[in-house]
Amino acid sequence: VDTQGKVNVWNQCATQLVGYSSEDVMGKNLVQEFITDEFKIAVQAVLDQALQGEETTNFEFPLITKGGVRLHVLLNATTRRDEQGNIIGMVGIGQDITGRLAQEREYTRLIDTANAPIFGVDTLGRVNVWNQCAMRLVGYSSEEVMGHSLVQEFITEDFKTAVQAVLDRALHGAETANFEFPLITKNGARIEILLNATTRCDEQGNIIGVVGIGQDITARLTQEKEYTKLIDSANAPIFGVDTQGRCILSLSNSSSHTGYFLHDFFCKYFLHSFSLGKNLVQEFITKEYRAAVRAVLDKALRGKETANFEFPLITKNGTRIEVLLNATTRRDEQGNVIGVVGIGQDITARLAQEREYSKLIDTANAPIFGVDTHGRVNVWNQCAIKLVGYTTEEVMGRSLVKEFITKDYQASVQAVLDRALDGVETA
Repeated sequence: VDTQGKVNVWNQCATQLVGYSSEDVMGKNLVQEFITDEFKIAVQAVLDQALQGEETTNFEFPLITKGGVRLHVLLNATTRRDEQGNIIGMVGIGQDITGRLAQEREYTRLIDTANAPIFGVDTLGRVNVWNQCAMRLVGYSSEEVMGHSLVQEFITEDFKTAVQAVLDRALHGAETANFEFPLITKNGARIEILLNATTRCDEQGNIIGVVGIGQDITARLTQEKEYTKLIDSANAPIFGVDTQGRCILSLSNSSSHTGYFLHDFFCKYFLHSFSLGKNLVQEFITKEYRAAVRAVLDKALRGKETANFEFPLITKNGTRIEVLLNATTRRDEQGNVIGVVGIGQDITARLAQEREYSKLIDTANAPIFGVDTHGRVNVWNQCAIKLVGYTTEEVMGRSLVKEFITKDYQASVQAVLDRALDGVETA
């Protein structure tokens, strides 16, 4: 425009963008005829400054096209001089940012309505982004937090240094994922947040702040602590190994405080300091069972779990104990296999009792035999051997009725067995 604000330069791009030809605009007042009413004063001020030699960069204002569409332009207003240096007008070099602004508004809407607390700080750590979820979670409105120091005013004393370090790293381009820290709500409650801290840059790549996308894990941590307590006090031996088969005390991963702990079973039979970090199979399993136990662990590390596997463990004082084990695959939050959890039962006493019962049955002064659900012999004590003459090897797995009962009694004996298999005993 000239010193009167009348258009005297209008290039082809301006014609294509706004729809007016050079003939349509030349000599007309830019502000009065092409700027919306709410921006006329601001645009006129930018022109006046340029006409006084004070140039303006990155000034946003709207233009109305010939078809009545409102465009947004990012303008650099440059003073125009003649050969003697006299100011003769202003040249505006602009960029159509209509699409970009629409996209920014969409991003802003998505951030503001996201189902996760999202906040941001500038290079001085002052809050400049605070979405609706953050408002609901913490209780402070945007007006109450904007411009305030996140660390100094909303972080507990014990975490101020750590949170400040995360922000400082992000302000130097080093982003942080899965950082846990507490926030204090407006009513004084402490909530736990899992945070991803992302560096925020302008269009030139200059760092202008940090955006934090968080997750409220307060309820999850409370639940995990309860699980930990239940597991740690459970009346069953619970232990775990990592992917290398090494005993671990805490089964929590680095991004979570979830904890399963070696429990009273290991406290009773091993010392934590003695067993942690050591190879379960090589150091605590008897030689004849190492291959089998290793196979169970390997299958679990491939996602194939095992139930009711019996194996022996050797205690610190050299005692052999028998364990009935469920080997469960352990995964991190992304589903990656990170180890095996063994939930077992000490069946040493039970097996000893079973052996005692077997001994009593085998040496009883009465013939004792048993059959499975198919009527095949699976118990045959010494007295039965002496009485009938058949050894254990000769009868095991054979049909009692068909091979050892006389024809005239086969039906009645079979009926007795069938009733017993239905829970109706015969005396």
